[in-house]
Amino acid sequence: MPLALDAVRVLDLSDNVAGAYASKLFAMAGADVVVVEPPGGSPLRQAPPLIRTPQPGAAPQSAAFAYLHAYKRGIGLEVETPDGRAALQRLAGSADLVISSCNGDPDAALARDAQLRDANPRLVHCLVSGYGLTGPYRRFVSSDLTDWAAGGYLAITGFPDREPLQGGGPWCGYATGLTAAIGALSAMTGARQSGRGQLVDIGAMEAMASAHQWSLVLFSHLGFVKQRGGNRHLESHHPMGLQQVKDGWVVLGTATQAQYEAMCIAMDKPELIVDERYLSGGLRIDRADDFDAQIAPWLQARTREQAVAEMQAARVPCGKVLALDETLVDAQLEARAFWVTPERFGMDAKMPGVAVRIGGQAPAFREAPAYGADTRALLREAGLAEPEIDRLVASKVALEAAS
Repeated sequence: MPLALDAVRVLDLSDNVAGAYASKLFAMAGADVVVVEPPGGSPLRQAPPLIRTPQPGAAPQSAAFAYLHAYKRGIGLEVETPDGRAALQRLAGSADLVISSCNGDPDAALARDAQLRDANPRLVHCLVSGYGLTGPYRRFVSSDLTDWAAGGYLAITGFPDREPLQGGGPWCGYATGLTAAIGALSAMTGARQSGRGQLVDIGAMEAMASAHQWSLVLFSHLGFVKQRGGNRHLESHHPMGLQQVKDGWVVLGTATQAQYEAMCIAMDKPELIVDERYLSGGLRIDRADDFDAQIAPWLQARTREQAVAEMQAARVPCGKVLALDETLVDAQLEARAFWVTPERFGMDAKMPGVAVRIGGQAPAFREAPAYGADTRALLREAGLAEPEIDRLVASKVALEAAS
């Protein structure tokens, strides 16, 4: 049975996490995604950590590139030359979608958009940047941390008596990539109906700001500025956050009154349900330290496994705080065959596999391409004759994998 996007061709010209992750989401749904790399390779090939491989004499390789560009093919192409631009236009002629990125140079990005969509009027071009292609910040350069700050999340992350705290990874890139994939897929649906592609303009600042839920509304309607709350949920629920147990930490989340009451009964603390000090989530937040002291003996008498089992039996959301080495051997992910093993890093290496299963299906794992691995094949598919391909290779416009 074919995968959902088997008939879709995507060109990935991006050089950041957001663009690479957006195109990977298409690849994991079955699309034929081609990474177009400049001479010297994508900057992501040098993104740390660089991992030594078992092959003798092989240079260390980027784990980030290996993850973000798995399931894709690759071509090396110097697109800043007339011949390179012409070859790119030939590739774009059979593509449904191009994903690219820019960092502070919207004019060049828009010029490339015009070239690509002149070659293929039904082409959708999704362009990812820090701040979008319009507005006073359109020429600002950005990074994941500046995106985290601009989107409003840095200010509300951390503890109230400390400086703002950055997130635990390039989350802005992944959130922006997910936003880009949804926007691109929407535009592709429109192109199939109208026959005309469109430019999809994705700014990381907006992608992050759009995920604030109620925190912005609290200010606009109530004049309340959300503050850093550490590991507690300061708006409406408690307990909602980390709790210490005998062998580590669990997350306990009573998001409804019914869950709160079920928790109290499971902990053999039914009196807390009617205690006037704790009748609502807001009252429990105001007395969070006192409330946590009431349930601490029950929690600290149990291991993570025991606390989670008893809370889940009572239908109360509760989960173990897993270290990364524990995540790698967790029974749930093992049961769903989530992990894949890229051969280039050796058999002990694990990498996240496909997080989306459509109709129970997922594509077979394909390692990220070596630089220029599919250059000749892709140029042939674009209709170039062998002598023309030889000329492009000889002039270093088209670049192949090292033999």
